[in-house]
Amino acid sequence: MSAYPPATAHTSSAANRPFIGTEYLAQLIDMLAQQGITTNQLAQGTGLSARVLASPQEFISPLQYHKVIENALALSGDPLLGLEHGRRLSISSHGFLGFAILASDNLGQALSLAIRYARTRTLLADIRFINDQDTAIIQINRLAAMPSTFSFVVQNIISTFVSISRFLTQNTDELTAVAKFTDAPSRPASCYESILDIPVMFNQPHNQLCIPSFLLDTPVSTANTTARRMAEAECEKLLAELDRGQDLVTQIRRNIEHMNAYPTLAVMAKTLNSSPRTVNRQLAQLNTTYQNIIDEARRERALQLLLETRTPVEDIAHQLGYNDPSNFGRAFRRWLGMSPRAFRKNAGASEHG
Repeated sequence: MSAYPPATAHTSSAANRPFIGTEYLAQLIDMLAQQGITTNQLAQGTGLSARVLASPQEFISPLQYHKVIENALALSGDPLLGLEHGRRLSISSHGFLGFAILASDNLGQALSLAIRYARTRTLLADIRFINDQDTAIIQINRLAAMPSTFSFVVQNIISTFVSISRFLTQNTDELTAVAKFTDAPSRPASCYESILDIPVMFNQPHNQLCIPSFLLDTPVSTANTTARRMAEAECEKLLAELDRGQDLVTQIRRNIEHMNAYPTLAVMAKTLNSSPRTVNRQLAQLNTTYQNIIDEARRERALQLLLETRTPVEDIAHQLGYNDPSNFGRAFRRWLGMSPRAFRKNAGASEHG
């Protein structure tokens, strides 16, 4: 049985292509059914029938998935739904990627494969692997403008990686990881920790799962080189089928990092050997805008500077491209509901409290 559908001539962008297997939603549908929430309710506004959504062998687009999750969050009223959903996903539910993970030599190889081929399973986030001294970091960045469901996506990915790591190491006591979220907590920290069974931190510069590097050498009992290579080959085929346009957001974000600046759309378009009109059109197909990408990059950098340095707020504003610090203050209040100085003060108090 194929783990992915054939490409069709009717889909113009990866964001609209029916590519996400509905097997990912099976556990979510079961969870919500226990609350009296029906598949018909989850399908509202998606253009999907309840039959398609309930079938484990159908495929839906990332935007349809986004709407299903939006409905699930509104109907359940549970802001931690993503954590619980991720915890209930089995490795085999990830198709060929799951097979590659199970056949890996050790945890490090499994996580590297999961991140390398993550785009074959989700187009909703950009997942990166960072080695920082004694810590292996899995970082999740927004790939498209989905403010109402991005927290679910982050929770789901972090919870999934925790479950994978715990399953592969077969020792929950040694999984001394830490989950970091850019959002403020929507429930007490103990609610997050009861699901993940690891410490959590909030209002961080990035959404991350931090794992001690020594755990990466933990062998996987189901290792099988031949099976892994076969599964990797299938994942490579799937990557090749994806629209190149989906890489545009990631390319822009990396250009911003390399330039260490927040250029205008015209400057960025020139860097991409394109035109502002073409870039706008391609981003619209991905359900985002250039301004959204710039705002997200500024927000991440602002949090990093406020938390990790003593740089004055006025200097931070200038580093982020704001000529008037008051404009930075207004933007920051829009992001986190408080001023930069209040955020830094609160963060310092929580560290010493």
